[in-house]
Amino acid sequence: MLLYSPQDRKYPGDEKFRISTRQPKNKRAHANASRKNASSASASVNTAESTCTLTRESFGKNAKQLCGDLTSLYRHIESVKPTDSSGRICVVCGKRCYSVCVACGEAMHRFPKKNDNEGAVPCFYHHHNTSFFGLSKRDAPVAGTRIKDWTFPSSHRMANHRKDVLHILQPRAIALPPTRPRISPATPRMMTAAAEATQTTQPDRSEPPVDMNRVI
Repeated sequence: MLLYSPQDRKYPGDEKFRISTRQPKNKRAHANASRKNASSASASVNTAESTCTLTRESFGKNAKQLCGDLTSLYRHIESVKPTDSSGRICVVCGKRCYSVCVACGEAMHRFPKKNDNEGAVPCFYHHHNTSFFGLSKRDAPVAGTRIKDWTFPSSHRMANHRKDVLHILQPRAIALPPTRPRISPATPRMMTAAAEATQTTQPDRSEPPVDMNRVI
């Protein structure tokens, strides 16, 4: 900034400096053209960055379709690979499955299980669902449940567990220190001193009134 000269005319008011007014007109035109080109370039960049025509109302009208940002799930879906013919144990339901999420390094059912009463949602989505954490068979010790006592959660239990997870992960209010000093409770001695200070003395009625005609 110390090497900048008002003759470059890049900022408003540069043309008012003495060094700019003494500048030849041919050089002034060149400087103005450079400033215009820079302004047009910045305007084109801003236009390129704001090509999105969506509004908040656009998302609100499609609330039934949208389920939040699932971008982080893409890499897990793309990394699913089949296991060998012997299969592996699913970390969610504890049954044998034949697919593994390479991104997590865990085996789980990628597609719904046939002839199963545990619902149509594959274990793959339960495993990656933050609201389901603690309900899978692998997470039973984390939730304080013995593995041999674990059962697949019902819809009612999953709904209540989701409320608990949202309560745990919601932002917490931080108590800030008071901006004003706290007033300590008044002691009997302080109360007595305050009462004596507020007492007013009665005027002495024994003195004769002042004759204002004799006052100089």
